[in-house]
Amino acid sequence: MSAALAPYLEKLDIALAEKNVFTDYLNLAEEKTGLPKRNIVLGAIAVTLVWLAIGIGSSLLCSVVCFVYPAYKSFKAVESPQGDDDTQWLTYWIVYSTFNILEYFTDLLLFWIPMYNLLKCLFLLWCMWPIKNNGSTLVYHKILRPFLLKNEDKIDARLDKVTGKVNKYVDDAKREAAAFADSSTGQALVAGAQVASANAAQQLDEALNDSDKDKDI
Repeated sequence: MSAALAPYLEKLDIALAEKNVFTDYLNLAEEKTGLPKRNIVLGAIAVTLVWLAIGIGSSLLCSVVCFVYPAYKSFKAVESPQGDDDTQWLTYWIVYSTFNILEYFTDLLLFWIPMYNLLKCLFLLWCMWPIKNNGSTLVYHKILRPFLLKNEDKIDARLDKVTGKVNKYVDDAKREAAAFADSSTGQALVAGAQVASANAAQQLDEALNDSDKDKDI
């Protein structure tokens, strides 16, 4: 068991040796407690796992863990000149979005699964794990990619249809708004709004002038 974990612990030690805000706080904690940084991190991971299993607010914690870190890594990927990390995190977000959609429609069933939030967090951690064939890569290439390629034309046709309807509604709303603005009622409302705005500006100026006079006195 220890031999199997050794490569991951080595990667953890390398990450903890880097200079950043997180490791600065870990160095401070190490000085205060006398515990190695690795043990502090492993302890925090253990507490997080227990909290996800039985703690209040475990759903929120799972969302933070599986959203905030990937979001930051996606930012780093966008800013880096390499393209491999862009593909990695785009693949993760495709799997993450699909998982959230499925979760929304099966929430009443998933609610009864013991320690569901822990299982969900472990699955998403597997999807974002920094290895070549992590969860998101396998799920995308084995399940999502074949399905999307098979139904790509149908999905595009549906999206074009929905987009056309939305654009039509927006154009109709613009025409109705323009017609109302040109009508006598619309012009009266515009004139009333201009008068109210001018009165408000005048009252504000008078209040500021009175305030300046009081200061002078």
